[in-house]
Parts: sequence; C-alpha cells; structure tokens
Amino acid sequence: KRILQLVKKLVNENNSKLYFVYLPEYSHFKKNYDDTKYNLVKNIINELGIPFIDMYEEVFKKEENPLKLFPFELNGHYNIEGYNKVAKKIYQLTKN
Repeated sequence: KRILQLVKKLVNENNSKLYFVYLPEYSHFKKNYDDTKYNLVKNIINELGIPFIDMYEEVFKKEENPLKLFPFELNGHYNIEGYNKVAKKIYQLTKN
C-alpha cells in the first residue's frame, strides 16, 4: 500500500495519470480459485482512488472459453489473441 501511495504521489507531481491494470492469471479460470489477494489489492487500489482496470471483467469474463486466450489453453502467458484483446481494451479505456 505504501508503494502505491508513493507512486500515486509521484504521478500527481508529474501531472500524469496512473491506472492499475489487473491481468488475470491462468489459475483464475480453474475451479476453487482463491480471490483473497485479488480482493485485497482491488480494495487498496479503490481506497487510494486509482482507476482499476479489471481485464477479467473487461475481456476474459466475456469469452465463452477464456482459456483460449492462453497458448494451447495451458498455463503461461497469454497468446497473441489474448494480448491483442487486452491491449485494445486498455487503449479503449485510457485514450482520453
């Protein structure tokens, strides 16, 4: 929390805009996902008034099969389609 407070202060001093972008990991889409840390971080971000961009809500939740945004639907980084959708959504939400 302290680091985010310092980052927010630095951003404000430089007349910039800060966004926190949540990128869901593979395990988010498996059964019994523990969202305790996710909720903790989201609450801190909201408490500090930092815009929270949730790629789970904005992109992955809207997919019939969100695992298709991972290579071969396996654990790891996103595939080309996944990164493309995430990048387009971030641009759309931050372009103003």
